Amino acid sequence: MLIWIRLLVGWSLLVLFLGSTISPAAAEPSHRPNILWITCEDTGPQLGCYGDNYATTPNLNRFAERSLKFTRCWSNAPVCAPARTTLIAGLYPTAYGAQHMRSSVDLPKGTSTLPEILRKAGYYCSNNNKEDYNFSKPQQMWDESSNKAHWRNRNPDQPFFAVFNSTVTHEGQIRKRPYTPKHDPKLAPVPPYHPDTPEVRLDWAQYYDRITEMDSFVGRHLKEIDDAGLSESTIVFFFGDHGCGLPRGKRWLYQSGLHVPMIVHIPDRFAKRFESVYHPGSSSDRLVSFVDLLPTVLDLCDLPIPASVHGRSFFVPETMVNQYNFGFRDRMDERVDSSRSVRNARYLYIRNFMPDRPQGAYLNYMFQTPTTQEWKRLFDQDQLNDPQQAFWLPKAVEELYDIEKDPFQIQNLAKDPPMHKIREELADALKRKMHQLQDTGSIPEDWIRHQQKPDMQIAIDAAWQSGQAQSDNEVLLSMLRSAQVIQRYWGAVAMRSSPTALADQRIENLAIGLLNDPSLDVRAVVAESLAQHSMNLDHRERAKQILLEMSTQNQTPWGARMIALNGLCDLGLDDQHAASIAEVFQREGKSWSDDLPNRYSEYLGRLIERLKR
Repeated sequence: MLIWIRLLVGWSLLVLFLGSTISPAAAEPSHRPNILWITCEDTGPQLGCYGDNYATTPNLNRFAERSLKFTRCWSNAPVCAPARTTLIAGLYPTAYGAQHMRSSVDLPKGTSTLPEILRKAGYYCSNNNKEDYNFSKPQQMWDESSNKAHWRNRNPDQPFFAVFNSTVTHEGQIRKRPYTPKHDPKLAPVPPYHPDTPEVRLDWAQYYDRITEMDSFVGRHLKEIDDAGLSESTIVFFFGDHGCGLPRGKRWLYQSGLHVPMIVHIPDRFAKRFESVYHPGSSSDRLVSFVDLLPTVLDLCDLPIPASVHGRSFFVPETMVNQYNFGFRDRMDERVDSSRSVRNARYLYIRNFMPDRPQGAYLNYMFQTPTTQEWKRLFDQDQLNDPQQAFWLPKAVEELYDIEKDPFQIQNLAKDPPMHKIREELADALKRKMHQLQDTGSIPEDWIRHQQKPDMQIAIDAAWQSGQAQSDNEVLLSMLRSAQVIQRYWGAVAMRSSPTALADQRIENLAIGLLNDPSLDVRAVVAESLAQHSMNLDHRERAKQILLEMSTQNQTPWGARMIALNGLCDLGLDDQHAASIAEVFQREGKSWSDDLPNRYSEYLGRLIERLKR
């Protein structure tokens, strides 16, 4: 009897030992679902399952028939790096300075990305293969992130989170020439803001061809899951990272830039918990966005959702659904700008904080697209109608659109008296959100890196006040005289945005004094304003000289240099001055961005190349 007791105790100890050394994933078959993300680049809802009859998407059409299709999903940012930064961290990048197109900041302390959270829960996390985050990547973020990464590389019975991204629809893939399209360009659905020409139609036809190729990519990955017998244990998401890569889609806060397809399939064994929302083969008109993806996945995996995240699950009860979706747009590559957007179920509101910058401000990468070149050529020749030429003109401070009646957002209702209450509702919601997030779009970008944050409440209020200051000289004077540098900065932006402000001699005199402002960012914006709008030729020449000096002096911080170069690009330079800036850049350019990613140096170089044209 004693022997049996000893054997039983020994066996129990062995079991306890093994249980303590085997990973949770290997200890027992997972009761949690696998998560598969199939993503694609630069793709809006131009799919057959979203009602687009020009599209050829048989795999996605079949997938949608057994899944839930979200019809009001936003990417939050209309360009890849900020959008992907949003979805993987579950935070608005504007809250910590990661919203600019390809920047490099630290995640807030205590923040964990989605793969980090899932790995701690026993998941195998693979990414194939694009990351493109605007933050310094944590060391142990993925088990594998490469063009060979695959869920097959996990341990037996280990649940997985796998991302597969198709690049075939990217902006750079839809402008190749020569090209013979499979979709008939004559039938291409050209939006009313684009000129209807053969070059534009060819770009649109090529975009739809690439969508068909992407559809095959989706089909292959769905088949892999089926062939492996994992269909009943895998939740599948399909979505694009932002809108179409043609101009006024990607990079802009209209539906064409923010509205993305989002299709989610939940197998029966996991769907019961969400049966009030999840109905296979149907559509949901809930307002959802990329900031909601992290909490959605954790909800589906029955894991705790960190209190610090900014979003909520797609599948919350009806009483908790989002009332609004929010979007943001700041520096796009080498061009400095700032806009915010909000939509409710029907209306879209956009606030432009730098309205003097046209939507179509020259941007090197975008201008490689034939549609962009054709569109600008026709504008220069005065051959466009009002909706088409608006892209090349200064923006309104406020834009308001009825999405149902105006799906392409070409009729701005912001000044229509009957729309006053709706405009006020959306503007208030947007301003509250900016205050809640301490939105860093209200300060110059390099202040973030140098931890030069002012009182953010004052900064956000100043950004909003600048819209009023453009048409009220007394408000403008108050901002320019302020002891707060951020108020002077936004006053300078308002002055630059108002061609008539300098006709007031008080403002011109104040602007001349601000050319010596301690803040080089203020100095750069004031100099551009004087160089553009002053009626005094001496003042214009002096202001231009200051911009030249800021662009070539090695002690000028990169952020102020970028503002100055943006101004010079819009003003234009003679060949001699452009050549002198290029010479300095070639000699000293590397040292300008030693403490920054190579992208900053590249973007400064693009601005200088533009000056030489």
